[in-house]
Amino acid sequence: MTARFTVLASGSSGNVSLLECDGFGLLIDCGLHPRFLTARLKSIGASWERVSAVVLTHTHTDHWKDGTLAELRSRKIPLYAHPDHFSHLDNVASSFSTLSAAGLTREFADGKVIDFTPSLTCLPIRVPHDANPTFAFRIEGKDNETGPAWAIGYASDLGCGSPELISAFAGVDVLALEYNHDELMERESSRPKFLVDRVLGDMGHLSNKQAAELTRAIASMSGEGFPGHLVQLHLSRDCNLPELAAVAGREALVALNPAAEIITAKQDAAAKSITLSRRPNSSNRAVPRIKPAPVRRKTIQPSLPGFDDDEPW
Repeated sequence: MTARFTVLASGSSGNVSLLECDGFGLLIDCGLHPRFLTARLKSIGASWERVSAVVLTHTHTDHWKDGTLAELRSRKIPLYAHPDHFSHLDNVASSFSTLSAAGLTREFADGKVIDFTPSLTCLPIRVPHDANPTFAFRIEGKDNETGPAWAIGYASDLGCGSPELISAFAGVDVLALEYNHDELMERESSRPKFLVDRVLGDMGHLSNKQAAELTRAIASMSGEGFPGHLVQLHLSRDCNLPELAAVAGREALVALNPAAEIITAKQDAAAKSITLSRRPNSSNRAVPRIKPAPVRRKTIQPSLPGFDDDEPW
């Protein structure tokens, strides 16, 4: 089986990725307004007609837009999210009630596999971030052979890694991971201290250094040749540079898998698409055996007064 994975937008102004598999199109988040999302789909030769479902990581507003929820309703596309996500959207999104009334909401739970189709599954993994709850996903494509044909580990927002996340992402072909900021640039920025502290905290965002350490840990558990691709997500416009993130990612993989391709996702254009199929070295793939454990953290307000969508998410 062959699939295609594309990050359509990544950053504090909007996050969306598209996975196409055997005629099923899955959007991970829907953080662009419909007009921009339509154009971004068109830029990679796709369209709304290829979108079958949306799965939500969390409820910060760079990961969903009210107008896009209305678009889902009009196109009869279901939204998969945690019950707490739906409770929040019901309070803040004017379009959510009609989406829910149309029977287009689907609940998921931490550590319980979502079966989108017989050949496409998704494992939600709860991660630390100050929109509570926030999830990473391990998405697998199945064929008639043993083990997954391919796997994606997707974590766009998290304040720190964990043994559970490392185990859950072991053996993925594509590691899509937040490389949000350079710590020195963050500390020396003109941002207010409370925001800097929030970003650098365990419920904020990963620095290049933290993300590289997490990348290295996942690769060391993954088997020879895995991951084949590192996709760097959610770079800060103010406190990071694509070159810095790319160097950190390359250094993380140079001793374990120097042939891995590094793709640094952008806010204003779709990233390079990745074709996924069963690889000749699939027998080397490590498969996670530890069930992800819930991350229990105090809920923090999902909005910070005085800031728009360009930062600080």
